[in-house]
Amino acid sequence: MTYFRRPSVGRYNLAVAALLATVASSPSGIFVPMAHAGETLPEGAVCAVNPTLPADPTLAEAQKIVNRAAGVSSTWDGPKSSFPAPKGIKIVYIASNANNPGDIGVYDGLKEAATALGWEIKMIDGQNSPSTNLDALSQAIALSPKAIVVSSYEPKSAGQLFDEAKAAGIIVVGNHTGEASGFQPKYPGLFTNISSDPVEIAKVAASCALVASKGVAAVSLVSCGDQFALCRIKEDAMGDVIKHSPKSAILAIDNFPFEEIQQRMGAVAVADYQKLGSKLTYMLSINDLYWDAAIPALSAVGVEPDGAPYMIAAGDGSPAAFDRIRNHEHQIATVAEPLQAHGWQIADEIVRALNGKAPSNFVSYPHLVTAENVGLEGGDKGTYDPGNNYREEYKKMWGL
Repeated sequence: MTYFRRPSVGRYNLAVAALLATVASSPSGIFVPMAHAGETLPEGAVCAVNPTLPADPTLAEAQKIVNRAAGVSSTWDGPKSSFPAPKGIKIVYIASNANNPGDIGVYDGLKEAATALGWEIKMIDGQNSPSTNLDALSQAIALSPKAIVVSSYEPKSAGQLFDEAKAAGIIVVGNHTGEASGFQPKYPGLFTNISSDPVEIAKVAASCALVASKGVAAVSLVSCGDQFALCRIKEDAMGDVIKHSPKSAILAIDNFPFEEIQQRMGAVAVADYQKLGSKLTYMLSINDLYWDAAIPALSAVGVEPDGAPYMIAAGDGSPAAFDRIRNHEHQIATVAEPLQAHGWQIADEIVRALNGKAPSNFVSYPHLVTAENVGLEGGDKGTYDPGNNYREEYKKMWGL
């Protein structure tokens, strides 16, 4: 499979034109659905649960993933026991970007849990700036709390401060920080990291595109590239799913710093749309924020809300994304993590650390939000809040 990567807005390699001509005309090559902007694909753009699996093995695997991810979470599958929770402690939460629903949703859950535990919690906004995030972490260490939670951090730059906090007896827990969930040996100052598996999140998003297109998705991918490990992991995993679908194609890959989404995504989306035209049927991103910025720009050049290119996000399930999916406006799916439940899990990881115990290593499975299930499990409030009674389960484990 051949595709072209570009780091920012600019001219494509001239070979793109030749590729697109070949893709569109060759019956033995990659088939690309030719819906025009504003034209709904026949029976397409529906990422639906279907117990009857297609004969094609790649599409069948994608359908299995969609079926699982779109299901209802009615049974608690997290830890079965924990430890006594101390009262009256102080913790600090640093949101890398307080305008990112992924950071704030976790904070809301942690604040709920802290209230139940009788803890004091303070939030610091990293203001979507790498340098401000590091300053915020230094500020948090100076406050001498029992624990610091960092959300959406790049641990390579913050590792020394993690170590400094640990030496001062401060527990550091990450949310979306690093390459994987749980303890990461290369960052010994970080007690644990809470996240659904980013590879699984990406697989769900890309599988949704395959199911919606019936295995003929022609996509663009957008992420922050190598800026954060999480971006690279999600982008590569989505790409792998699309590349293994014989009638699908990656037509463009766009990378730029995460903090520049609002400034650059509109121009990037319009450039892809104007260059690729009707050949571009799906747009995949690592986060809903990209579509917040892209949609006004695409609307301005005539892209209708219920037509191609259809948008799918591999995280995090923002209120704006829920509204777009509910109203059939551009975005057909998001892969939502249980943000508030992750906040409660972070509180439990702090409890474990305060008791000198190891992390729980619990990893929640991501949830696919589509027009079929957007009103369920918190969806009416613009969030994914699993109906597995996690709040009562944690309180029971803590002896509350």
